[in-house]
Amino acid sequence: MSLTKGKSPLARKARPESPGRELLGMTMTGWLYAIPFTLFFVLVTGASGRAQVLGVYLVSVVFAYCNMTANWATRNFVTPALHRRAPEAVSAAARSSQILADVAAYVGAAIVGSGLAAVIVHLFIYPGFLGSLRSIAVVATFTLLFAALFVGVSFAYHFYKDSIARVRSEEELNLARRIQRSFLLSQFPARPGIEVHALNVSSKQVSGDFYDVVPAGERAFLVCVADVSGKGVPAALLGSMLQASLRTQAPIATSVGSMVTNVNQLLCQGVANGQFATMFLGRVDEATMSLSYVNAGHNHPVLLRANGARELLDKGGPMVGILDGIPFEEAKVSLAPGDRIVLYTDGLSEAMDAHMEMYGDERLVDFAAALPADQSARESIDAIMAGISTFLDGEEPQDDMTVMVLRVLGVPDPAPEPVLAALPGAR
Repeated sequence: MSLTKGKSPLARKARPESPGRELLGMTMTGWLYAIPFTLFFVLVTGASGRAQVLGVYLVSVVFAYCNMTANWATRNFVTPALHRRAPEAVSAAARSSQILADVAAYVGAAIVGSGLAAVIVHLFIYPGFLGSLRSIAVVATFTLLFAALFVGVSFAYHFYKDSIARVRSEEELNLARRIQRSFLLSQFPARPGIEVHALNVSSKQVSGDFYDVVPAGERAFLVCVADVSGKGVPAALLGSMLQASLRTQAPIATSVGSMVTNVNQLLCQGVANGQFATMFLGRVDEATMSLSYVNAGHNHPVLLRANGARELLDKGGPMVGILDGIPFEEAKVSLAPGDRIVLYTDGLSEAMDAHMEMYGDERLVDFAAALPADQSARESIDAIMAGISTFLDGEEPQDDMTVMVLRVLGVPDPAPEPVLAALPGAR
């Protein structure tokens, strides 16, 4: 799907330009840049008459082309080489050093370009151009002046291109976020025996977490919470692929164990960049009021019993996408009215406050267990997120956060008696 259609003209201008194409454009327009320099030199030297003005313009053309070529070489070859030597400008000091190196490179380019232009003018246009110390001093003065000018113009140009690139990136990320949000349920199906609600809060525009609730027959449905390695668009794309795989398998799969095995095979054989994911997949059967599940390296969901007991849903296997062909253990637990299940990703348990203290699984489970048993799933999630926000005390979460709550409402319906049992003489 193309993301370029409908973009603003500014965004279209932000497309990277090849060095050869840029050099060709400079060759075709360089003579225009010489006009301001011509006016400057005419005012400074007091040149008059057509011949003198044309002579000044010719000198300006040489200086303009030489300086533009020097800046082009610096922009495409020198500064990229400097950045390759120090690619991780993370700290403020490192970024300042990188900026100073860029400034020095552009000042050097302006000096080299102006010096080369002066030599060309001296050798081929005006032989006496560098004929005295005074002339050399004047050229040196103007070289420094042009160096400052070109550095300012070059950095303004780069900042402009960077700002346009950031706008374009923001547009694409916002579009990706809207697409992703369309795949995450906001309205959850009303079930007679189980209430379900979930929430995803991304640390970036797009999230590497996902959740889903998928019908699996009249009296059953699948619940899934997963956390894909990495952040941003690559993680979101892999999450969408996993979600599509689950939804495709839901009508035909015989067990959650086979579904997780298929997902693991998909990641191991079909993803080239070594991404992996943790996931919890469960199948709720409302006819028998039970949950069959596989935990593939995910944070252990907690089953909070109505009588106050706690059970961790930890059976399953390792993360998916690590090793092909490994078995996944499927477990089953019974559910009773008043039971609650809390599923979450590590963005909640590893949320860290200003003192570098993590929220932790134990604190999260204790908080959830203390919530009123008759509280709705949505209200429980709101309370959990409010508790984490209070713990963070203004600190920004560093990872995506996803939480899902299931609340058992009723008991399984009794199986209908056979029709023949009500007939006279039936045995």
